[in-house]
Amino acid sequence: MSTGQAEANPQPADPPARPLPRWSLVLVAGLHALIFAWAGAKLAWSEWSSFTIVCYLLALGHALTAVAAGARLRALAPIWRVSSAFGLIVLGWLAWELTSAASYLAGLYGSLGEGIGAGLLAVIGLVALLSLPISAWGLAATWRRAYNGGAAAATTVLLCVWTLGALGQAEDAHAELVPLPGEFELVDRHDPGVQNSVVEALLFAEMSGRIEHWGVLPEVPTEGPIEKVEGGYRHAKLRVPSLYTVAPIACVPDPASDESVAVVTYMVLSEKPSARPDEVAAVEPVTRCLRAAPDQIVAEIVSLIASEALRAPVKIDVISGVAPLRSRVPALDMFSLRPGLDGVCDEHHCLMPWQLVALDQFTANEPLPFVPDFRVGVSAVELRAALGFEVPEDVLRFDREQRRPARLERLIEAGKATPRPADVESWQLIDGLTRIETLSYMVTRNGLFTSLVRMHKREVRLSQRSLDQARVAADMHIAKAQLKDGRFRYTLDPFTGAQELNNWNLPRQAGTTLVMCELGNDARRTRRVGGLSLKFMARHARPTGELIPLTKRRRAEQADLGSTALPAIAFASCREHVGDKHDRTFAGMTRFLLAMQREDGSFYPLYDLAGGHVIDGPEPMYAGGQAIFALSLAEKLALEQPDAAAAAGLPSAEVLNEAVERAMAFYTGPYWATFVRDFFWLEENWHCLAARASLDHHRNDAYERYCIDYMTYKARLVLDESADVAREFYGGYSFGNILTPVNTPAAGFGEGMAAAIALKRARGEDVEADIEQMRDVIEFLLRQQWNKDNCFACTPHRTVVGGFSESMSAPEIRIDYTQHAWSALGHGGDWIYDQLPALAPGEE
Repeated sequence: MSTGQAEANPQPADPPARPLPRWSLVLVAGLHALIFAWAGAKLAWSEWSSFTIVCYLLALGHALTAVAAGARLRALAPIWRVSSAFGLIVLGWLAWELTSAASYLAGLYGSLGEGIGAGLLAVIGLVALLSLPISAWGLAATWRRAYNGGAAAATTVLLCVWTLGALGQAEDAHAELVPLPGEFELVDRHDPGVQNSVVEALLFAEMSGRIEHWGVLPEVPTEGPIEKVEGGYRHAKLRVPSLYTVAPIACVPDPASDESVAVVTYMVLSEKPSARPDEVAAVEPVTRCLRAAPDQIVAEIVSLIASEALRAPVKIDVISGVAPLRSRVPALDMFSLRPGLDGVCDEHHCLMPWQLVALDQFTANEPLPFVPDFRVGVSAVELRAALGFEVPEDVLRFDREQRRPARLERLIEAGKATPRPADVESWQLIDGLTRIETLSYMVTRNGLFTSLVRMHKREVRLSQRSLDQARVAADMHIAKAQLKDGRFRYTLDPFTGAQELNNWNLPRQAGTTLVMCELGNDARRTRRVGGLSLKFMARHARPTGELIPLTKRRRAEQADLGSTALPAIAFASCREHVGDKHDRTFAGMTRFLLAMQREDGSFYPLYDLAGGHVIDGPEPMYAGGQAIFALSLAEKLALEQPDAAAAAGLPSAEVLNEAVERAMAFYTGPYWATFVRDFFWLEENWHCLAARASLDHHRNDAYERYCIDYMTYKARLVLDESADVAREFYGGYSFGNILTPVNTPAAGFGEGMAAAIALKRARGEDVEADIEQMRDVIEFLLRQQWNKDNCFACTPHRTVVGGFSESMSAPEIRIDYTQHAWSALGHGGDWIYDQLPALAPGEE
């Protein structure tokens, strides 16, 4: 082609480059830098984790981009390009890590883990909203390239690999099957329910045929020294230790082997004399590992029991599956073991699922600093320590601090945080540990063979007798938890017997007293326990003029609403048991509550004792409903016993009626008059209890409807068959099927629903569906209560029977857990009692 032709047909020139943005980029990149810097500082659970480092690098990249844009540096284009590309790489890395973790958890927990998986995928979406737009903007503005077919093909391949990898992660969660006795269809061998039923039937049949009755086993020697009693002498009865043992056992299953594996724990005569021969029987628990062909393992188990065990509880764990553990997202490794269902092994030793529960291994993390009672999941460091590894003390301390952000922040402020040990990461990985699945059985001290799940009976026979027994046991547990001065013990470890005595408060003391006076089964015991508790609370009265508030500390400068409102309910409710000895105190408390009421009907939170005036501020949760409850009971006393009320100095019925009506109008009006009332509520149980207490003397249609609407909302959160969760969760109360249901919310639902049913009955409304749901809740609570059958590992020197732990995976018993559960069993149980058989099949 000639030059002239070339000039006649000039090539189109590249369009001029558009100038890069300035202030818009400064704003957007600067905001991203702040967000990622905050994420690095606040969201990570350990110092300088991969997530922390990545967040700080992203923050640095965005900060440099903002500075380069604001200063119009020539290096803006490469800085922005690198920052954008790094943002996409991080998004891909995080998406893969979270996707693989979500797939693994869904495979491990089944439907129970799908909610967790959905939450993790939602996190990916949030990160994508932060990273994808600015990264795409940066690459489009600084990297001018045409369509690249190779890149598109590589993306397709990457997505396929990603999908296959996620499926592989889900498959990794499935345990490799260990041979079991019995015949299984191929599909049934993967069903834990079928596995349990088959092995249970074989064990029961073999035990019935081999051991004629439990009485043929050697008796535990419980006769102690002779002691003098009224009318003569007798042998003191020695306490019998439980099967509680935290020693790992050398019983690691080999999936390649054709043998079945079982772990049996039972009681034998102690080889050493008892350290306390006057108090404790000279027996001890032992654990044995059995390996045998599948058709022989059941006979081996029964033969071992018949030849070595004393006449005491026996715990049997048959290992059904194993799965090696691998660290994924560090913050999600805490879900690698299913609470109460999975045990753990290292190369040589194993701990059974019930041992991990007893060791409180499933509550190692407090991920939400603003919810200190929310504890969940395992720690690899704690697991290794429990398995017998010599974990350095500084590693243990550091790991515990990192898993409790609220405490860590206080330690950092005080300069007492543990420095990061050099080798901590190797301890924090779960690699090298193995998850084991087991089938769980036990023989009770009376020879009853039963199947367990998460340390509790799989099925509870709901009858009038079983409900009565549960109520009496709760009554006895609370009575035994009272100290000599009238206080109630705060917490109890059901396995070690460790207890917390000093962490009490007036509302919790009063709530326990209230339930005792409402539901006590024995009049004499109720009068003693209630009277002693009222006397203790009365010592905390702080008279100021005509007002009598209660405070925990004698020299307190302020009195809070709740510390008087709930005790006032207890004083009024216990009056029928203890008489009128505290009437003047109750009248002064009532005057204090009236003084704390605002003009609009709500209540002030605090009172200045020195200055003699109220202190404004937000109303504390629960206290408003408790104040109405107390004032309504005072109104009832003034109406029904005007002479006694006047003698005590109680305000008139008219004054109390006006105060109660004004308060009810507030809580049914401006308090919660928002559009979310139809589908979301806070904790309003005490308003329900107040409305029920007012039925026979102060009806308020709107207040009653307030409670009914609230319980309609709560009823949606009770787990049942439609929630597609584990059978033992039915009747539990939760916001989803992700975590083990906590017992107190279920009990609180039972309390509130019992009140709502009473209100609806008084209004002539249908309660059939409510009563049916109440049955599920009561059945759930009966499964969760500690009793003589499931307490095989409970401490013998404290009264554990009748109490309630926090959940199936958190063993701590707190006095208010049992208080609320007893209230639900009492008030809620009354609504189903007449529908129950006197005795369920199998009960004697």
